[in-house]
Amino acid sequence: MRTMIFAGALACCSLPAFANQCNVELNGNMQLENNVLVVTLDNDTRLTIDQDKTLYVDGIALTLDTQQQGWVDNYYDGINQAAPQAAAIATDAVALASTALNEVFTELLGSDNTALADLADKLRNLDQQIQYNFYADNGNIRLHSESFENGGFFGEQWEAQFEEAIEDLVTDSIGHLMVAIGTQLIFNGGDMHEFEQKMERFGEQMEQKVEYQAEALEKKSEELCSTLAQVDYAETQLQQISQLAELDIIQVYDQPQRM
Repeated sequence: MRTMIFAGALACCSLPAFANQCNVELNGNMQLENNVLVVTLDNDTRLTIDQDKTLYVDGIALTLDTQQQGWVDNYYDGINQAAPQAAAIATDAVALASTALNEVFTELLGSDNTALADLADKLRNLDQQIQYNFYADNGNIRLHSESFENGGFFGEQWEAQFEEAIEDLVTDSIGHLMVAIGTQLIFNGGDMHEFEQKMERFGEQMEQKVEYQAEALEKKSEELCSTLAQVDYAETQLQQISQLAELDIIQVYDQPQRM
């Protein structure tokens, strides 16, 4: 039997699979709300960039040359771009996982299984939390770095909730799964090989269904990595301004190409 069907569904659709396209860390306090970006440095210096791209340090507007203003623009625009990109990746990953898992368990247990309904509720709740982390009630982009545990841009709390929902589904359904497998074997005259072949074919069909969406998610993840790498680079350039020498909120590693 294709016992890796469940693992395959998780591997191709889990949140970490796409977050790990590059390693992004947030160190320090960053907030984006009402189109105003606020960064608090380790020395308690407060950097603010408003929607007009004016840079303030501790409430005082800085006079910048053209090049410096360009880095401010890139920094602000990059954060504004990265937030919805990250939200879209996480949301699409949850939707893709839900589709794949529904395919698996509907095939084995039927569409009226209560465990699937419970899973759908948990994944909807997770999606709502993701949206809350990136969008205000009025639809404006927002970002609070304290929402991301251990400095991870995607938030390990989402990964943990995702895995818990899947574990609950499997635990709640294990008895039904055993009955379903036994029933399938009876219908196949006890022929385990035939049953294995059937599940292999189903697994292959499911993978084909989600492959295109998974590839699209990987592309989005690569685009997010590129966006954050550009933000990281702009941040490095801004460190040349004396008041921002300690600006080092975003670090991007394992990015093959920085644009």
